[in-house]
Amino acid sequence: MLSKTPFFNRYFTFAILVFWTLLSIGFTLSKSFISIGFIGLSLIGLISFQPKTLNKRDFWILACIVLVYLISFLSIINSSNTEEAYRKLVLKLPLLCLPLLVFTFQQINLKTQLTLVLIFSYFIYLPAFVSVYNYLINKPLFDDLILQSKPLPIEFGYGIYHIQFSILMALAVVLGFWFLKKTWLIKELKYEKIFLTIITLLNIIFIHILSARTGLLSMYLGIGLLVLSVLKLLTYKQKITTLILILTIPLLFYFASSSLQNRIQNSIQDFKVIVQKNDPNDYSFALRVQAWKNAFNLIEKQGILGTGIGDVEKDLNQNFETFNPQIEAKNRKNPHFQLIETAVESGIINAILLFLFLILLIIKGFKDHWMILSTITIMFLVSSCFESILERQASVVAFSVFIAFVYKKD
Repeated sequence: MLSKTPFFNRYFTFAILVFWTLLSIGFTLSKSFISIGFIGLSLIGLISFQPKTLNKRDFWILACIVLVYLISFLSIINSSNTEEAYRKLVLKLPLLCLPLLVFTFQQINLKTQLTLVLIFSYFIYLPAFVSVYNYLINKPLFDDLILQSKPLPIEFGYGIYHIQFSILMALAVVLGFWFLKKTWLIKELKYEKIFLTIITLLNIIFIHILSARTGLLSMYLGIGLLVLSVLKLLTYKQKITTLILILTIPLLFYFASSSLQNRIQNSIQDFKVIVQKNDPNDYSFALRVQAWKNAFNLIEKQGILGTGIGDVEKDLNQNFETFNPQIEAKNRKNPHFQLIETAVESGIINAILLFLFLILLIIKGFKDHWMILSTITIMFLVSSCFESILERQASVVAFSVFIAFVYKKD
């Protein structure tokens, strides 16, 4: 049976659907739509705010992410570039609103949850389809670019960063799997399940063609965790069949996708550069390693308080000049590792708080037997090791919205 919604009436549910749709479209089409959708969902959470429904564990978990934002806010004191500091603080506001979003989603029923996942998956599918088509008609050019560590462009709207989009695709696939599993026996959701199955399968195909490594890693990790959570319920033969599929499907995608083959070939070359300590310029992962080392060196100089949220990019770039001048100016990047970047900009204590928030979410998911919360959190944690997910609008909003979406158990 579908659960009832005692607090939210149909008008609140309709409002959630509208703002969620704007947000889903906005991820790739318009930054303004992202803001409108997110603000609308947060306001619904503010209206339905019921702190008494939180137990002590939930209170301290959500308090951690609020403290992360407040410490980031206080780091403006160390910032000489206050204009950049305020810009970043506005960018990170979704972290402060995350607890409100928990109240937005906690009362909606299973049918509405499935509908929201279907909407999100569809609006991720559209730009993926356009981008894959663009790749196929320009295949020789783009295959060569992949071998040079260049990404395939996402041809839609304002041009979302490719790693952000790959993370969104991974989320769409994993959420699709989860909600298909949860609603499999509910006959009245037949058509929604058919549409979601088709879109999820297409998104799986497209993410392999677009072949961003961070998204692929997150997707396979998420699917693997969900499979492990149900493996004990299967018969011996079903377990063997499932394991064979888990091993076979990635190989089939590898041989079917030349872009994926080229990406793996490029990754192998990238790791060779790191191991052999060759010139890392123009090698994606090798440059990330150099950016991590540069950030750690700056942390040692600045101490536990960080450089200040407004000065982090300037200070990291300047530190390259003395710490590792062989890195060309165009390749002097931020760490692309969220915990390291948080430690640089607002201090080691804030990075520990952010890590603690993620670990507490994972523990909560396991304790509550609510595997989707642990899975989505682990996906974000792993993604944050290769991309500063709280430094760009689409990914910081996705982080806040989707953790809140899966936070409460039915």
